[in-house]
Amino acid sequence: MKGKYDCGELKTRVAAIAAKAGIPAKDAAMIADVLVTTDMRGVHSHGVVRLARYLDCIKTGGIKPAAEPVVLKESPNSLMVSAAGGLGIPAAVKTMEMLLAKMGNQAIGIATVNHSDHFGAAGCYAMMAADRGYVGFSMSNTCPLVAPSGGRAAAIGNNPFAYAALGKKYRAVLFDVCMSKVAAGKLVIAAEAGKRIPADWILTRDGEPTDDPNEIWHDAVMLPFAEHKGYGFAAMVEMMTGVLAMSGMMSGVHSWNTQPGRDADTGHAFIVVNPEFFGGKNLFAERMDAMIEELKRCPTVEGVSEVLYPGELEWRRETDAMTNGLTLPAASEKEFERAVLMAETF
Repeated sequence: MKGKYDCGELKTRVAAIAAKAGIPAKDAAMIADVLVTTDMRGVHSHGVVRLARYLDCIKTGGIKPAAEPVVLKESPNSLMVSAAGGLGIPAAVKTMEMLLAKMGNQAIGIATVNHSDHFGAAGCYAMMAADRGYVGFSMSNTCPLVAPSGGRAAAIGNNPFAYAALGKKYRAVLFDVCMSKVAAGKLVIAAEAGKRIPADWILTRDGEPTDDPNEIWHDAVMLPFAEHKGYGFAAMVEMMTGVLAMSGMMSGVHSWNTQPGRDADTGHAFIVVNPEFFGGKNLFAERMDAMIEELKRCPTVEGVSEVLYPGELEWRRETDAMTNGLTLPAASEKEFERAVLMAETF
């Protein structure tokens, strides 16, 4: 462990590393903000631990570091965008910004992105909408990582999905999950820490249960959360981000692409709902508070001190990181140091 980082200083460092890889300064700052903010919320599987992987893809020619998103088609409340083989985070931020600029008095807006790559934590883009008073939804497909119910081989992505909405008194409801029982990044962190995992999280590539997180490096197969329910939600995300977005679908997605001459063709989708149309943003925020407070009044089981609303734990962690500094797990430190060294080779 390297001790605590000042969050602002860490964002500056991450942006500088990204810029050395040929990523434009504005895009590098977007990447730094998304990765470090995600760590601040305690979701280390999608924080700075990912930076070196982005550099790997750029170094091998699998991602174009300076690619600009291209609007393929648009209407007053919708966008179809190509990331043009570039980085997922800048493409997602820019697409959501364009969609939010369209909202005005629109009741709903939707945007899709194709020819993209890993876009970090889906919740960051849902929160972009929420912070402006909208309800935000964000999702992405991935390469096949998860076995369908009854299957023993990876056939569909773990396909993250997030939603967010502001309260008035409360910061926001934020929910961000992948459709596997655990994110791949958490397996990496567990492996680095020398920990075992529950035996129902993944299968070996031969289809056998295992409690060894190191199998993630040997084509482990992830299992869907809640069995058929997680599988069904993964298919929904694939429908929106693959089928609808005209991106790669399942085996046609090459996440973390390192092969020159093609791109990952990952797809994303973003939906924004305007509460102003349905009764007003102010009233919506008040009603969100009422929903949250009713949830928090729920009696707890023995050993649990309080019921948390979705996102509450993340906001507490973010506040603590801003006040007291950010501690990164060993796997994140290791990958961050690798990114520092790799940046000097560009």
